[in-house]
Amino acid sequence: MKRKAKKTVKRDSAATQERLIEAAVVVFAEHGLQGATVDQICEKAQVNKRMVYHYFGDKDALYREALMRVYDAFYAIEVDLSDMLLPVDELLQMLVTRYYDFLSKNPEFVRLISFENLNHGRVAKEMSLKGKKAQIMTALQLALDKGKESGEFRAELDVEELLVSIFALCFFYFSNQHTMSEILGSKTNSRTQLKKRVSHVVDLVLNGMRAESTR
Repeated sequence: MKRKAKKTVKRDSAATQERLIEAAVVVFAEHGLQGATVDQICEKAQVNKRMVYHYFGDKDALYREALMRVYDAFYAIEVDLSDMLLPVDELLQMLVTRYYDFLSKNPEFVRLISFENLNHGRVAKEMSLKGKKAQIMTALQLALDKGKESGEFRAELDVEELLVSIFALCFFYFSNQHTMSEILGSKTNSRTQLKKRVSHVVDLVLNGMRAESTR
């Protein structure tokens, strides 16, 4: 009987923490670290306020958990070993498509990362983020090496700069979609527009990678 009671308490504890983290992601994405309150998070999670301090210590610690939650989801966009053998145009198509798909389905990630950058990445600096994209970096490096060897790509291309450019072209689209929709007078998040945008980004990146003689 006691064992069953302990298991129930442990299960309830995990469920409560999960509800708090999920609610924190939404509330912090809406208001930022400074604007969000513990009361707002607990109201959304339907959890007693004391549980935040019991499980996490304070609001900052809960924010760190929420930030890591969205980063972990983003890190799940990885490449398989078989993907590393793809031609570079197919690899880029796959990568950009996955980024756009993730960002369109996870608006909290876009808003939370934007807030964190406004805060100079103060909390992100305390987290172990470096090296999380190792497989994607490896796949891109292999594709670059092949292209450089064949003379198709520019010799000075750097894999880190390439990944930054790819992500910037993806992230900006979603972080500025509301104002861009007004400026352009069209819906930037429609399925047709997203598909068109992915093709444009892939073409743009590939053309920027190619050596002058192959353009």
